[in-house]
Amino acid sequence: MPGMKPYLICHMCTTIDGRIMGNRWGHVPGQKPGVNLFETTYLTFNIGAWIVGTTTMQEFCAKPFKLPKAPRKIDRKDHVVKPNAKTLAIGVDRTGKTHWKSNEVQGDHVVLLLTQQVNDAYIAHLQAAGVSYLFCGKKDVDLALALDKLGKAFKLKKAMLHGGGAMNGSFLKAGLIDEISHLTMPMADGGVGIQTMFDIPGKAPKMAGAKLKLKSHTILSGGVIWAKYKVL
Repeated sequence: MPGMKPYLICHMCTTIDGRIMGNRWGHVPGQKPGVNLFETTYLTFNIGAWIVGTTTMQEFCAKPFKLPKAPRKIDRKDHVVKPNAKTLAIGVDRTGKTHWKSNEVQGDHVVLLLTQQVNDAYIAHLQAAGVSYLFCGKKDVDLALALDKLGKAFKLKKAMLHGGGAMNGSFLKAGLIDEISHLTMPMADGGVGIQTMFDIPGKAPKMAGAKLKLKSHTILSGGVIWAKYKVL
């Protein structure tokens, strides 16, 4: 069935020069200490599915441990444990780097987007942990295929993207982002080599990645600007 792709919103906080590494910023003037502006604004969308890359997902999973040998050869077929899950923690994990002792992240069911590169021991590990997984390519994750599979397997209508610069850039280059929610913090970073909101892999494209149409903008406390854009 074509046309199953969920509506995808990329929600990110950056400095005015687009850098996304919040651990470099310190306290934001005018914001209350301890308030996680990213989380509080994200929750207003009331969308229960979020997508991150391997590095971010490693913050939520177990520490790596040695996997036992798989008891048998395992077919490379999609494995959906909770098709009716209301909330999803979706991770792009091309080679099987995340390890799991639970199939949830803060109550959200874990779904991994894999490639054929992962070995039998890793697949057996995911099955034992109760993690859902979808095969989305041989060596690289086909992001369009991944979104279609997520839409079909979980009846997913909307999802939030919170990747690093390379992953966000890959989704943008593939034309898969429908909306951008951008919190601009009142500070400049200037660090050479620091990740930005969108880092399209490879040589710089001749043209900008996307044209946008402003939907709304709000000034939050401390001069934070929250803008929402439709991707044209």
